[in-house]
Amino acid sequence: MNRLKKIAKIALLAVAGLFIVGSIVALLRLPRIPDDLNRIALASPTEIYADDGQIIKTLANRQIVSIDQISSSIINAVLAIEDKDFYHHHGVSKRGLIRAFLSNLKSGRIAQGGSTITQQLAKNLFFSFERSYLRKIQELFVTLQIEQQFSKNQILEAYLNQVDFGSGVYGVELAAQTYFSKHADELTIAEAAMLAGIPRWPARYNPYKYPEIAKERQLFVLNQMVKAGYVTKDEYEAAAAEHLSYSRIYDLYGHAEYFIDAVIDDASEEFGRNAVMYGGLDLYTTLNSRWQLAASQAVREGLAELDRLMGLSPYEEAPWAEQDKYPQAALVAIDPKTGAVKALVGGRDYRRAPFNRALSNTRSPGSAFKVFTYVAAIDKGVVSPTTVLQDAPAQFKIYNQIWEPRNYDRKYLGPMTVKMALAKSRNVIAAKIIEKVTPEAVVDYAERLGITSKLEPNLSLSLGAAGVSPLEMASAFATIASLGVRHDPFFVRKVFSAEKSLYEYDLRSRRVLDPQTSFIMIYMMTGVIEYGTGQGVRKRGFFRPCAGKTGTTNDYRDAWFVGFTPDLVAAVWVGYDDNSAMRTKWGGGVSGATGALPIWTAFMKRALKDSPYAEFPIPPGIEFLKVNPSSGEQVSVYDDGVRVAVRRGM
Repeated sequence: MNRLKKIAKIALLAVAGLFIVGSIVALLRLPRIPDDLNRIALASPTEIYADDGQIIKTLANRQIVSIDQISSSIINAVLAIEDKDFYHHHGVSKRGLIRAFLSNLKSGRIAQGGSTITQQLAKNLFFSFERSYLRKIQELFVTLQIEQQFSKNQILEAYLNQVDFGSGVYGVELAAQTYFSKHADELTIAEAAMLAGIPRWPARYNPYKYPEIAKERQLFVLNQMVKAGYVTKDEYEAAAAEHLSYSRIYDLYGHAEYFIDAVIDDASEEFGRNAVMYGGLDLYTTLNSRWQLAASQAVREGLAELDRLMGLSPYEEAPWAEQDKYPQAALVAIDPKTGAVKALVGGRDYRRAPFNRALSNTRSPGSAFKVFTYVAAIDKGVVSPTTVLQDAPAQFKIYNQIWEPRNYDRKYLGPMTVKMALAKSRNVIAAKIIEKVTPEAVVDYAERLGITSKLEPNLSLSLGAAGVSPLEMASAFATIASLGVRHDPFFVRKVFSAEKSLYEYDLRSRRVLDPQTSFIMIYMMTGVIEYGTGQGVRKRGFFRPCAGKTGTTNDYRDAWFVGFTPDLVAAVWVGYDDNSAMRTKWGGGVSGATGALPIWTAFMKRALKDSPYAEFPIPPGIEFLKVNPSSGEQVSVYDDGVRVAVRRGM
């Protein structure tokens, strides 16, 4: 027994000695507390710029306000949920310390701390999230020093100006602006309780992303406010019943969130996510602010038009739980001369669904993929635009099964030129061409042009039986638009830290397709718009030189339009997140021409309205013929026919 007491005494002395040594070390390494607590910052803000130098997003952003510019409701809500004894302790909660000590002892590690508001403020002086006993000792000494040096109101003011409210904002002023389009002194009890609930777990309690969970958290905060005596039961009931409307104070917010997410992910691969989010970097992106706004508006208006066509009530009027049952859209715009992504929309409503569909490669491109089949066949000399093939029922043997492709309209038009077959998007002819050129060749050409998703070499690939992303489709079509020169898509141009250059994008280009083949394909795709499935482009008032291709899956699960001018390429996808078929209120299917083309056209009209008209450059070795669309025979300029581009001397 005496031996056990002796061991226990030695252990106690050892722990006390370690504490004293740790305390001395901690004191020697304590950071200097500034004269103004508001200078304690979680991080230097990272700023994201558009290509014109305009700031489009500030990460780890905050705006300082004095405590008399903060609503008493948010002050009381924060105190009730974070530190109800704030005005009655000297920076440290004994009960909290004991609870944390027991928890840490049980887990064998630093699992939690008994953090008061002052302790949380002290924590931010260390610019680290390391959990260690030395760190906790340091925090304790800094906490006591802050309490001795500053008044309670000064401490509370500093805390309210730096706490993380999610969505990349810090402090109650920007939080009020970000969630309610208000200033911090205008918040109601209900709004204050909602905001006060966010900091404990910002990603989880964000009302934009998880409104039901955020509502439960708000009710918990209101209940704590009742217990603390800050609100009455009647005020609780009124606040709980109050309908909260979420909106941002700046119009710029909400139009580029999907693009910003892509930029953060892209830059994080190079610098790490913590450096991007909290490292005070300057990220100069490829975004064109005006084009991004045009893209956002085109998607919103195009989907509203589609909603009416499908007999759906206005999206904005639908209950929150019903909004995820509406069709979605994605749009990617690329500069074909560089590969720079100039605009990107990943869905109809970032608040409701932040999943970025513009980068998702799980959707079938339908007939838009036929372009790669035709590219392979023309480049290999298997067909030319004047080649005549029969649009008639055909069967193909795939292993031990028979595949019989059908045309979209279930009709067959007989003999026609390859150019007309692409313009009219005839499935049977595309299947005949891929059989001639081989599926392996089509995979090879698709990957050359810019498709990075895994493709299976089979005959049905000619009709788009593969999963690709709008970004890939825009990139691959951009290679054709640039006469066969491929530029990988990119989002970030330059990165600086404290005016020191850390990164500059190295423009990478390589020729992957013959320029004559590229131009022949461009000219074939102009037929899609002039007299094919893309005629809606002209009917909707876009008359610039352009080329493109519609895409519709047989079951109407995906609708596409990918098209370009000499200066801008855009890919648009429309569909349901759950892969349901899209039907109009009359029972018909939603095609690329009815679902995606209107969005593409609206975007291009807005984006290029002030740009000069440009023609596609014609490479050497190209000549133009006028041919009979059924026989492929050359006709005079005075006869009916279609104009085709071919290699000279064909």
